[in-house]
Amino acid sequence: MKAKRFIFSMLVFTLILTLTACNMPNGASSAGTPDIEGTVAAKVAIEHAAQTMVAQTLSAENPNAGQVSTSTNTIEAPVDITFTPTLSPTITMTPTPEGTFLTVSQDTYCRFGGPYSSFKILATVKVGQKVEVIARNPENDSYYVKNPYETNSTCWLYGKYATLTGNPGVLPVSTMHPTPTPTFTPTPTHGFTVSYVSLETCGIQYAFKLFVKNTGSSIWQSISITGSDTATAFAINHSSNTFKEYSGCTAGVIQDDLTPGESSYVLNVSPGQFNYNPTGNNISITVTLCSLDGLLGTCKSIPLSFTP
Repeated sequence: MKAKRFIFSMLVFTLILTLTACNMPNGASSAGTPDIEGTVAAKVAIEHAAQTMVAQTLSAENPNAGQVSTSTNTIEAPVDITFTPTLSPTITMTPTPEGTFLTVSQDTYCRFGGPYSSFKILATVKVGQKVEVIARNPENDSYYVKNPYETNSTCWLYGKYATLTGNPGVLPVSTMHPTPTPTFTPTPTHGFTVSYVSLETCGIQYAFKLFVKNTGSSIWQSISITGSDTATAFAINHSSNTFKEYSGCTAGVIQDDLTPGESSYVLNVSPGQFNYNPTGNNISITVTLCSLDGLLGTCKSIPLSFTP
């Protein structure tokens, strides 16, 4: 483009020089008067030629110059280009849990109230199980922890097999429950006392009256009285599943058993009574009580000698 303009400028300049030279005053003019009309005409011709050349040059550079466009230009709406930024992946940091935790190297019972065997077992903490520690005992050998297997449950764990992480120094000291008093189920004791009271008569029949009292913790259900009159060799053999009391020929209180602390009068009657008066004779007997009817179960015997 710059080359074309330069060529055009040179052509204009050359043309002006040519036309000027053609219209220079003629030295052979007779009167020496300038030819004003010729000069003006030359200038006009030069300007006209220059304008023509400019127009031709512009036309050559832009063939469409001067033409009126009949086309309708359509303005397209701007395209909304939405850029979706590429987000860097979010790095989720796993916070270091605050507090004190422990793991055990051996399965360990976690107990209610204290770590000792006298307390109830709530859970068994398995090897490698992470347990949160709440407090410690004053001796610093046992820990009050959250039960890892049950929500809202706490228990005591003996620290022999425990390894702690965190800061055990900030743990509060907690007091355990008092050691529970063991509840012993006493072994039933079997005991009683027996003593001679009197000789009872009913017509021509005689029997001795004994006083029996349960001094143990078991229940007596049956009785036997065996022995003899050492003077006559009369055999005495009485047994019953009840404890009967008589006064003469009249029956009194009858008890099915003797509970701890109860007592009763008993006689060697039906069977076992004498058919003679044994007064003054030495009577040697053995009184046996048993925990079941029929002289079964646990039985205890007491020998007794007396003279009616």
